[in-house]
Amino acid sequence: MAGGGSTAVGGGSASAGGSAVIDSGVVDAGVSDPCATVRCGANASCQPNPVRCECNPGFVADGGPCQAGDPGVPALRSQAQVCAAYAEGYRSRVTGMDFIAGAAMCDVGTLTRPAIDDALARLNFHRWLSGLGPVNDSAGQNTAAQACSVISAWNPAGPAAHSPPATATCYSATGAGGAGSSNIAWGSANAADAIDQWMIDSGNDTTFGHRRWFVYPSLDDVGIGFYRGGNNYGSASCSAVFGAGNPGPNPAWFSYPPAGFSPISIARWTWSVHGAIPQTGATATVTRLGDGMVLPVRVDIMQGGYGRLSAVTLVRMGWEPAAGQTYRVVLDAPSGPRREWEVKPVMCP
Repeated sequence: MAGGGSTAVGGGSASAGGSAVIDSGVVDAGVSDPCATVRCGANASCQPNPVRCECNPGFVADGGPCQAGDPGVPALRSQAQVCAAYAEGYRSRVTGMDFIAGAAMCDVGTLTRPAIDDALARLNFHRWLSGLGPVNDSAGQNTAAQACSVISAWNPAGPAAHSPPATATCYSATGAGGAGSSNIAWGSANAADAIDQWMIDSGNDTTFGHRRWFVYPSLDDVGIGFYRGGNNYGSASCSAVFGAGNPGPNPAWFSYPPAGFSPISIARWTWSVHGAIPQTGATATVTRLGDGMVLPVRVDIMQGGYGRLSAVTLVRMGWEPAAGQTYRVVLDAPSGPRREWEVKPVMCP
């Protein structure tokens, strides 16, 4: 107010520069610290030059007070945010048949839209947890992935499945093209569970190629396929992973599980680090902050160009993460760069 020696700050509307909507505060012009007498609303703090109240990390304003929102940075997310996203990513949208078989053995059948949505939600949860943008499916990629699933279900499992010969059972040019650009899995109960199978990536200890494709920051325009039947483990799944152009975040490096909170079931998978990270001569130290114990890990450099990023895995030597603990990880090498973060496993309902 003019002549009164004080000025209203954030009086119920967002100020320039995207500041939060906050409770009114006042500034005493006679003190050197411009924030000394500013009263911000809940979950907000004063920022000087110019004096303003802004939401704290992890909180956003949408026409009202600062409330918990997704900050986009894994380390800043709350446990509640992570557990809510986990519940949504693992929620079943299928109320009836997820896969409808065709009349003949080699018919591709129909993977229902809810089943595709379940698989996308699962994949997008893992990407969200990593701090990456969501992916979309496309009709063309889904068609190729579904045809790939039929060939994979009726022919021998293994790396050769990516290049099926023209003599393969249920061969089609569309399916063969899909096989050459897809993650392939056998024995999953449904398309969504295949996503976890690829993220766990058991048996691919030297490459972790399936996970690396799924957490490639630019990945988009994926395909989802699933076929129940065949003579290989009861089912086969394909997911086209060569699409690109995702406009989401492209961090210099990231880890899985990420910095910050992670569901304990996921924190017990193999830990991996991706992007601009030390590799030659790299060592890692994991310290359990609760008692200061240093826990042994081995750094394995991942081979191949899967996901178009360098990657290493941190192999735990005789210990498992526990919910409620915090683990500080330092990945370093003589040539750098040094990377440090904290993993916080939690028990989500």
